[in-house]
Amino acid sequence: MLLRYISPLLILFAIAASTALAQWGYSERAIPMRDGKYLAADLYSIDTTVAKPVILIQTPYNKEFYRLAIQIPGYAGGATFPTDTLHYNYVIVDWRGRFASQDAADPQAKRGEDGYDAVEWIAEQPWCNGAVGTWGASALGQAQYETAREQPPHLVCCVPLVKDYKSKYDDFYYGGAFRYEHVEALKTLGFYTDQTVENLIFANPSYNNTWKFVEATTDYPDEFAVPMLIIGGWFDHFPDGILRAFHDIREESAPAVRDKHKLIYGPWIHGGVNAETAGILTYPNAKGVAHEAALRFFDFYLRGVENAWESEPILRYYQLGENQWRSTDNFYELPTTEFSLYLGPNGVLSATPEAVEGSESYQYDPQDPSPSIGASRFTPFNPVTPIGPQDQAPVEARDDVLIYSSDVLEQDLVVQGSISVELYISSDRLDTDFAIRLCDVFPDGQSIIMTDGIKRARFRESLEQEQLLTPGEVTRVSIELQNLAITFKQGHRLRIIVSSSDYPRFNTNPNNGGTLYQPGDTLVATNAIHYGPQYPSRVILPKDASVNIGSPGEVSGDFMIQSIYPNPSRGAFSVSFSTSTLQGISFHLHDLMGRVVLEQSYDSFSPGEHTLEFTSALAPGVYVLEGAQAGTHNAVQRRMVLVTP
Repeated sequence: MLLRYISPLLILFAIAASTALAQWGYSERAIPMRDGKYLAADLYSIDTTVAKPVILIQTPYNKEFYRLAIQIPGYAGGATFPTDTLHYNYVIVDWRGRFASQDAADPQAKRGEDGYDAVEWIAEQPWCNGAVGTWGASALGQAQYETAREQPPHLVCCVPLVKDYKSKYDDFYYGGAFRYEHVEALKTLGFYTDQTVENLIFANPSYNNTWKFVEATTDYPDEFAVPMLIIGGWFDHFPDGILRAFHDIREESAPAVRDKHKLIYGPWIHGGVNAETAGILTYPNAKGVAHEAALRFFDFYLRGVENAWESEPILRYYQLGENQWRSTDNFYELPTTEFSLYLGPNGVLSATPEAVEGSESYQYDPQDPSPSIGASRFTPFNPVTPIGPQDQAPVEARDDVLIYSSDVLEQDLVVQGSISVELYISSDRLDTDFAIRLCDVFPDGQSIIMTDGIKRARFRESLEQEQLLTPGEVTRVSIELQNLAITFKQGHRLRIIVSSSDYPRFNTNPNNGGTLYQPGDTLVATNAIHYGPQYPSRVILPKDASVNIGSPGEVSGDFMIQSIYPNPSRGAFSVSFSTSTLQGISFHLHDLMGRVVLEQSYDSFSPGEHTLEFTSALAPGVYVLEGAQAGTHNAVQRRMVLVTP
């Protein structure tokens, strides 16, 4: 089936920007496997008489994408990969049973063993110096994990992007609701058949022993023995999975490499890692970051270049809204405090619980579901599908949603971590869904989705056990959203859209309370959201505890660093900040040892916004810029500054 789609894609993308591979020559290679079969591969090199480190890419999506030097579709790894023709050779191999490796098909073969054989064969070739690294996104990332698990002696390091190594229930269900669009895309790509969906996925709609077995047999971070640079995106399919995977690898991989793994988490969609745009938003300081980091990582481990890679942060993440890079050792241990916004009448979200009981209702018709627009969608064969941050105006215009918004924020609201929405609901049906879209409302009125989630009501108590609703009875439903690092800026609003569908991202609930994924009648449901002292429906936010912002509407300080640009830089950057009073301000730039490497102090700034230029011959690495009002320790602002070679 996949071949039927690839041909028109080749034509579609042939007119797009070419990759650096267009300047190289390629030569075909046949890589022998342990069972006597061969995998088809292409070697890219500017001089095969020179032994260099080799970067191996294992693809299920046709190595000829690279041979033709066309724009690589997002699902196949993105437009480019980190290329350095002077210092590296590249081998791109078709997976067993795919495209030019079709003749090697064997359902019993293990992809990790194929990767092992490929690495060791490459290491023996005269154009390889014995050092092999791997790179690739999504399925290409999965192949790296499986290869690393086999521990080939000449594998030095790996760069998996937007992929968790573990197979799990959440890959197919979110809050008990089937990930319809995602699984349909995987079927089209040839990873699953209708029989697999019927006999495995639909047959196990709850988190049961089948899923626990699948998870246990694919959970192997203790078998990784090489450094990894893992790259993810906030608008990817499974941001929580990649954060967890990195944490587990840091905790459980071979002791010799546990402190060598790093994670970069950017403002990227699944097929747009390294890009400066996601959806309708632009993030200029995210462009090129992933590839630049990957090359530095490869240079350090494959070539032994002293480039201060080890001093880079363990985890770099992009703070949306603020649009700046931050760093931490452990995302799960960021200092946060629980902060709630309570639902109230007339679409209110308030830091104060509603004093009077009330409810609002809407009708949900499975035959006319609320449409999915943006967020973590996956439609690889429909390039016009809106993905990532998108305006939700078409959703909000429907009569099957309830909209709750905060007041205009008088200062930034900094959120870092897992967000949840706790609703007290009732329905006139035995089962239904409750879906949440979390939006950042800009001053111009655009309501931009940042993340979403859903909960099937029969799984409200547990994903392991179904419990149907009692019509008319109020009960609590908790909808967990994905982890996120976002600053809702001063002048913006925070908003949630409540509905009972988000299709085709998730399949529709027929509302009949019958056996899931079996033919049956669909019913219109009248669903209600309750609020007040007895039913405190709320949005629960992990607020950055290091930023004393109080509640929306409270102002805790009158000095704030707004942005640093460019960041990363080569030592020259500008700092934009604001102050509401006449005051002196000082800036100190510290290295990671706490030493002051640059300082500037000013006696007086008038109220308003200001920009200062900083120029210094700084060594490549990570620095912390600290700005403070003169004579106070309460208004200190800290931002990370990255300096590249």
